Amino acid sequence: MASVENPFDKVRRKMVAARVEFMSQLARFTSDELTRPPADSNEWTPLHIAYHLYIADGLALEQMQRVQEEDNPLVPVLDEETPRLTREAEPPSSLDSVLAGMAARREEIFEYLSQLPDDAWERPLQQPNWGQLKFYQLVNVLPQHDRLHAQQLADIKTAAGQA
Repeated sequence: MASVENPFDKVRRKMVAARVEFMSQLARFTSDELTRPPADSNEWTPLHIAYHLYIADGLALEQMQRVQEEDNPLVPVLDEETPRLTREAEPPSSLDSVLAGMAARREEIFEYLSQLPDDAWERPLQQPNWGQLKFYQLVNVLPQHDRLHAQQLADIKTAAGQA
């Protein structure tokens, strides 16, 4: 008889793979390129994108805790709220500080999720754009978000090579 994988192990594997993908793309940038905005654009620098993931993880953890503490809460959409929070935050001081913060935040998330019972992953929540969701769907936004920004870094690097 096959054993059923618990929700935390399943999502942890996805989150780690997506973060490795992001970090692999980030590692392709030189020190100078990390702080250089993309050509002909007012987009974020690669360092700002990494900082954005740090901020997104913090907001996501807050939302996860709300879903577990409140009945069917209305939570903001990460891809709308985190860009605003990133723009309003102090600029990142260094790559090392951003990477340390990213690792610490992700570890906080893993610690929190690892303590949840299986039925907690089914708790309901509402989002303005997506309607009614379950907790596990909210958590699965994080690896998707990492992959989105890994692709953004790849696109920036490709465009810089063509300039």
